[in-house]
Amino acid sequence: MKKILTLIAGSLLLFNTHKAAAQTFSVQHDTVYYNYTSGLQTIIDGVDNLSTVTTDSLTLKWSVIATNFPADWVAVSGVCDNKTCYAMNLLWPSGTVKLSNKYPDGLGGFDMQTNLSAATSTGCYYVTVKMFNNAVPTDSATETYIICNSPTAVPNVNKPMEIALYPNPATSELNVVYDPANDVKNISVYNIIGKVMAVYKASDVNGANLDISNLPSGIYFLRLFNSEGGLVATKKFTKQ
Repeated sequence: MKKILTLIAGSLLLFNTHKAAAQTFSVQHDTVYYNYTSGLQTIIDGVDNLSTVTTDSLTLKWSVIATNFPADWVAVSGVCDNKTCYAMNLLWPSGTVKLSNKYPDGLGGFDMQTNLSAATSTGCYYVTVKMFNNAVPTDSATETYIICNSPTAVPNVNKPMEIALYPNPATSELNVVYDPANDVKNISVYNIIGKVMAVYKASDVNGANLDISNLPSGIYFLRLFNSEGGLVATKKFTKQ
């Protein structure tokens, strides 16, 4: 009898594990670019609940993990899940974690809102949000919103944006964000004496996630090259 109960318990554990594993999700786009115009703008990047079991639902834990928004942008921006919208100055730099309502199977709402009408800072800046499946902490997704706001007299169409690195200092991964107009194809890491330590192929036109876990701690330079081998930019970062 004891053996039978053990087998039943094991079967239930496998069933529950399988059910939890089915509750994975994704975001529509890892990176969203947006050229601000005027008034309140909503930048949508929905959450797709990929569950194949119609009775399953998804609840997200999420937080803002990085941003270089100027203070006047932070004051007039927010992030919204399917529950409510939260002001950026309550999400950053606190890193406060929010819990969404349940997402049914399929595509659900998640977006960023901003109104830069009175903002004086111009340029391109980013906000990165990290999401976790509340039931399955190993299921996660990251999305980055890149918003550009340029003076009317300076059109920003096809204007390469400044290269953004985060986190910096970094430990095991380094995210590089750049505009498609930069035509980045290869990324190389050099140490302070100019030795090549790593070379990466830039397969995404919007950015790259670099595994730097094998690099010793220290200061490095990141060099980005275009399809013709020309140097696009050089950025410094620290590996902890």
